[in-house]
Amino acid sequence: MSQTTFSGPVKSNNGFLFPTTTTAILGAASNEINTQNKSAGVAVFNTTDNLIYVAVGSNATSDWQPSDGGTAITPA
Repeated sequence: MSQTTFSGPVKSNNGFLFPTTTTAILGAASNEINTQNKSAGVAVFNTTDNLIYVAVGSNATSDWQPSDGGTAITPA
């Protein structure tokens, strides 16, 4: 995954878009969301509970932590 460095405020005319997924998909270690381009800090929007989840690591079984501080999803 490429990275860009910049300074100054971030402005979006169209809002910020997150990839969308479901609780079932986040919980499946073999799913593409857990096996490709996953790294600590990657965020997704869970349409099951309408929360943003952030990956805490790059392994397929690394937790997804919800934005409300609730129980993490651990892919299995």
